[in-house]
Amino acid sequence: MSIARAFALLLALLALVNCARARPRENFSEPPIVRSQDGVAHLRLSARISRQGGPTFFYFIPAAPYWLHEAPTLEVRPGERIRVDLHNALLPIQSEDAHGLPDETNLHFHGLTTSPNPPSDDVLTTLLEPNQRTSYDVRLADDQPPGIYWYHPHAHHETSWQVGNGMAGAILVDGIENVVPSLAGLRDRLIVVRQTFLHPDRDETVTLNARLCGLSHLSLPERTAFLRAAFRSNPAAAADLDESKSTTVTLNGRRAGTVAIGIAPHERELFRVINATPKRNLALAVDGERLDLISQDGVPLGYLPGAASAQPVAAIVIPPGGRAEFVVTGLDHPVALRSLRFDSGPKGDPDPPFALASLIDDGGADSGDPRVPAPAPRPSPRRDYYRTPPSAPVAHRLVELEESSDGKRFFINKRAFDPSDRPMFVARSGTVEEWTLENQTQEVHTFHTHQVHFIVESVGRTSIPLSERHWVDTFNVPYERNKRAGTVKILVDFRDPIVRGTFVFHCHILDHEDGGMMAKVRVV
Repeated sequence: MSIARAFALLLALLALVNCARARPRENFSEPPIVRSQDGVAHLRLSARISRQGGPTFFYFIPAAPYWLHEAPTLEVRPGERIRVDLHNALLPIQSEDAHGLPDETNLHFHGLTTSPNPPSDDVLTTLLEPNQRTSYDVRLADDQPPGIYWYHPHAHHETSWQVGNGMAGAILVDGIENVVPSLAGLRDRLIVVRQTFLHPDRDETVTLNARLCGLSHLSLPERTAFLRAAFRSNPAAAADLDESKSTTVTLNGRRAGTVAIGIAPHERELFRVINATPKRNLALAVDGERLDLISQDGVPLGYLPGAASAQPVAAIVIPPGGRAEFVVTGLDHPVALRSLRFDSGPKGDPDPPFALASLIDDGGADSGDPRVPAPAPRPSPRRDYYRTPPSAPVAHRLVELEESSDGKRFFINKRAFDPSDRPMFVARSGTVEEWTLENQTQEVHTFHTHQVHFIVESVGRTSIPLSERHWVDTFNVPYERNKRAGTVKILVDFRDPIVRGTFVFHCHILDHEDGGMMAKVRVV
């Protein structure tokens, strides 16, 4: 080796060392867990302004007792209940002509097959004003698929801002080892990816919100009067809240790229990833290896008759709101879990590549609980709809996704959502429908249905093979190309009588939802 080449190599190594010093790695850790006791997972949750100035969740620790600033994971089994006592401690600081500041809030239990009526997963009529309280009682079906789900606010116009500041937590339904026995004994990694807003124009608003910590001695009317006066004197603080200009991505609350996950060479681990970002697509890959996809959006692939229990893939696309569970095998050298570049369209939000975490050899000693077989669910007289092939569709519907030329207003079938709207569709319980989703814009839209899952039949002119079809509740509809709308055909499952009532479907790019790309469906 020449002296010049050796010197260049030395400089490169020094640069790597300096880079490592600049971005120290932290050991992987998971959110706290609230486990069910006597069949109920009980959580006291408070929506508050954090010291950083954004809305977030605090939860109560009865044994201490004190409030902890981190949204916990709710761990339950099929057939159990989730009870959440929610307090809206966000102050009414929203001026009459400003949208986007934290005010109303509620909860959505994303992906669970449960009732859309109060006190369960109702996002249409259960809306908490500041200082109001309510209790949710969500009953899981005995045949709820084991996997990962999540909870987050769903108040119209507020969803993107609240979720983007961390108001979200995971739900883990135990028992996937009973469905895929090869997962028993593997270390389990629950990863919640968030996208926190850091808009520089929001500095005044953040500073003002942070002062709430010093207003606790005032009554609610006094605090309200103070904040409204502050916004009148500084209207720029409550003006445009375009959160897309500056963001940071985190993994379980830590900045992406700074976390180290332990995995020994040839060790297999189960990664369970929730995309809790308001708008970023994740295209997950591990350097130098393929991944074994086990489950998507909470439902194991093998639930649908004829589908394989695992699907080897080079990368897994998880849209905003989506989840994926996959097996990673350790290599004999450090590698990265990264998100590849995703093409969201000419007018879409950028989804550049970035590293989520480093995978390093820890000799099997790092934190991470090995999965052990959960107790088998008790026999149920219910029909297991997820394991039963969908019946022939009784209705065919068209869902057109559109937006205004300035990209600030969004529509479904030429209508922007209004909470007072009548349902766009009325479906009959016990049936399956075929919906054609047409994206007539220059950016990807992420279609999501509450209460029910669906099966993707085709994307554009490409039919999905029967062996690769599976249940999902979020899916990206491609953008328009060469004046041809991006098209996806899906089978929407309304067979389960639990989901009778009115609920919504929408784009899960949350500023699109807040901007009007949402509609109601009623199941009778």
